[in-house]
Amino acid sequence: MSKTNNKAFTLIELLVVIAIIGILTAIVMTNFATAKSKSRDAKRVSDIAQLQLAMELFFDRCNRYPVVNTLTSMPLLTDSGGTCPSGVEFSDFISSIPTSPSPGSTYSYGVNNATTPTDYVLKAVLENNNSVLTDSIHGDYTALLPDPIDCQAFLDYCVQPR
Repeated sequence: MSKTNNKAFTLIELLVVIAIIGILTAIVMTNFATAKSKSRDAKRVSDIAQLQLAMELFFDRCNRYPVVNTLTSMPLLTDSGGTCPSGVEFSDFISSIPTSPSPGSTYSYGVNNATTPTDYVLKAVLENNNSVLTDSIHGDYTALLPDPIDCQAFLDYCVQPR
């Protein structure tokens, strides 16, 4: 009687290995998706902080905030207006208006006066519950121009002048 040396894997062993690899891939991909959404939220908060700083610098020079660009609902980069010293533009304080990292999600900016804004609200909608939401203002800012800004939803991150 001769012994056969069978060195191949059985079908069951191959299926078990494939199942284990599939489970590990699912776990990694889930964690990766969560990390990506948290990264997008961090960018949104950073963008709002950059805009807020630029607007405060503009206010310091011009005694008002930038007017709203009605096409984008964001500050107008070429805003010099009548109360600014000659040649001062909003673009002197920020080179470009940041955009949201995910399509379909936009930032909102509203002011209390169309020509000489002295108050504003900036809004971004986050994807995850985040500790930064405790710093957010909440309310329905219906008097803002060009459109009312609603900051009542749970994941709305809204700021006003500091």
